[in-house]
Amino acid sequence: MTLSIQVEEAEHYTHKELKAAFDAVANPEDWRAEINAVVALDKVAVTIVAIEFYTATESIATLLNDGKVRIKSIGYRKGPAGP
Repeated sequence: MTLSIQVEEAEHYTHKELKAAFDAVANPEDWRAEINAVVALDKVAVTIVAIEFYTATESIATLLNDGKVRIKSIGYRKGPAGP
């Protein structure tokens, strides 16, 4: 099944929205680590934008059988902005 989500630019969201979305999926002990999280369908777009905003990396979203979405990213550390 194909998942089609309209992803807006970061400017479409407030900093508070981006931070909340990123904090919901980032490792609380190491925000630079890889991301592998499940989110509700209505949070996918802001989460993808937040991950790109904070880590400079792209995400892969996979629709799960329960209607939620798994989002993965290599994270800041392994991305182009990482050490």
